[in-house]
Amino acid sequence: MSFSISQLSSLAKLISTNPNEAKAFIKLVSVDVLKSLGDGKYTVLLENKTLTAQSDKPLSEGTKYWSQLTQPKNATAQLSNLKKMPMQLQNFQNSNIEYSLKDLQTLLKSQKPETLMKQNLLEHLSNANTKDEFSSASNLLLSLQNNTFTIPFRLENFFSLLQFKKRYNKKSKRTQLDFYAALEFLGPMSGVVTLEDGAVNINLNVAFDKTKKILEEDMNNFSHDMNISLLENIEPLYNTEINSLLDVSI
Repeated sequence: MSFSISQLSSLAKLISTNPNEAKAFIKLVSVDVLKSLGDGKYTVLLENKTLTAQSDKPLSEGTKYWSQLTQPKNATAQLSNLKKMPMQLQNFQNSNIEYSLKDLQTLLKSQKPETLMKQNLLEHLSNANTKDEFSSASNLLLSLQNNTFTIPFRLENFFSLLQFKKRYNKKSKRTQLDFYAALEFLGPMSGVVTLEDGAVNINLNVAFDKTKKILEEDMNNFSHDMNISLLENIEPLYNTEINSLLDVSI
């Protein structure tokens, strides 16, 4: 049995976990750090509202984080378990390139996903009306040229990013699919998809204990074996740098 990108179609089901239910259970928020006030306090932007919050670790101004939020009555909001969001997630959110869950499923199930995505990005490139649109399409093409699919997509009102690449593991002597996802409502995750004796196996890393719990409770809805582990630092497979391109005026 051959191993292909289509094995990743199982991830479409994984990331389609109800975002509102997940967000409510995990109490995960996205915060923009606007200003440091000293003594661990910061002015942050949360869901278009500005508030003062206390952090359990130093934060960088101008940076966006995943965080679990506690809001005691008549007290300062508390931020904990903070994980820095990748800059490329914010960069692509400002462009007009995004896939729906249906688009993602179609891409993953196609016989030649690389060709399909390349055609789509070239169309975006030729029709770009702004420098941001041109830069985003160009960086996604550069990622593809480096054998990594980088896919911005939107699930309901949540913007996310998925990356995956196929590689040969010399130790196991098997081909595998590495993946990374930045999901606003579940946090960052990474992992490996392998094919053994015709069966698809997924090893998944997540950054938050409650993310692990909500996925484990939903295990019956997945048709493949999946092992879920906690991992402190989860990094993208490929870092696209919007500013690395030439400053081209359109």
